Amino acid sequence: MKTLQHALWLAIFALVLLAASPARSHPGADGDLLEFGRLELHGPLQSVFLEMGEAGQTRVELGLAAGESRELIVPLPPRALDGQAPRIQVHPKEGRAVFAGWVSKDERRLEWESYSPRLRQRTRPPVKPGQIRATLPSLALALATALLVVGLRSSPPTAFLLACALGCGSVWLVGAQGDRVATRVRVMEGSGNPNGPGMPWLLARSAAGPLSLEPEDCLRMEGTQSGRLRWEVALGEWGHSQEVQLDNGTLTALSNLDPQTRRCGPELNAWGAMDRVWTRTEDGSWRFHGAWELGEPLPGSPPEVPPPGGAPILPGWLSAGLPMGKTVLVAHMAEGSWAGPPRVAGEDVWLRWVAWTP
Repeated sequence: MKTLQHALWLAIFALVLLAASPARSHPGADGDLLEFGRLELHGPLQSVFLEMGEAGQTRVELGLAAGESRELIVPLPPRALDGQAPRIQVHPKEGRAVFAGWVSKDERRLEWESYSPRLRQRTRPPVKPGQIRATLPSLALALATALLVVGLRSSPPTAFLLACALGCGSVWLVGAQGDRVATRVRVMEGSGNPNGPGMPWLLARSAAGPLSLEPEDCLRMEGTQSGRLRWEVALGEWGHSQEVQLDNGTLTALSNLDPQTRRCGPELNAWGAMDRVWTRTEDGSWRFHGAWELGEPLPGSPPEVPPPGGAPILPGWLSAGLPMGKTVLVAHMAEGSWAGPPRVAGEDVWLRWVAWTP
């Protein structure tokens, strides 16, 4: 009897842990991960490998012929406090590569700090890993299942039925967590009256997996947790490609965004087609408007044709931490709408604009 009571108490504790644990957490950013270094390259060279231990690595693929030389600035994992240079590896029968020093971060830092703190501190787009991993809630449910089955071993039929029920619950929980957010998300962040001077815009792009970007256009790059940063740089006749990935974590790249003449107000959408639109009034009330087509005024709330299943719920991370007393526009951009740099397949694109009305 005591064994059964102990098992039941432990199972209850595990279920309480399950209820108190969030389905998915996104730790705050831990500093700027974006660094650059200068290389002096002397052909023939097909590839250069720069190793920085636990911080990560950069691989550069290039086709440098014999007798050719060039200088190159490449992205690198964050340097240690001592500023130690990366270890360079090239094929023994090829030319040589020399590390010529780190590029100063001062200019990028000053430009980043020119944005308002509220804009810089906006909630980062959450993304899920490409593979579903065990989380604290799912492990707690598995523990509760095991303890209850042990506690009820004197009644095998009951234990079997209970194990089946909780097992199905575990499968549902892991599946629900895996589908909660997208793998790639970008947010166009705006703040201020569209008729005012010098309205700032930021582009935040998050990815669980490889993130393709132009690092020279980035102001900052953040990671959800520590891990090795892996850069892949390929130089070709028609330009270059640069891709980065953080082991066991997700990355967010933040850069300037210039919408040029694009704008939108309640009287006209001159930005792009939006398939889901929410607005917040100055008193903090959120309203769902449905789709908003290019060249049209803002639809009423609620929309004339309600979506199947009722109005969708605005994801919590998009409304978290926004300043009170200001109007807000949040919209999910339709496929093909302008969103800054070319979007990749399956990338969710959002517009989040604080103080969007005069």
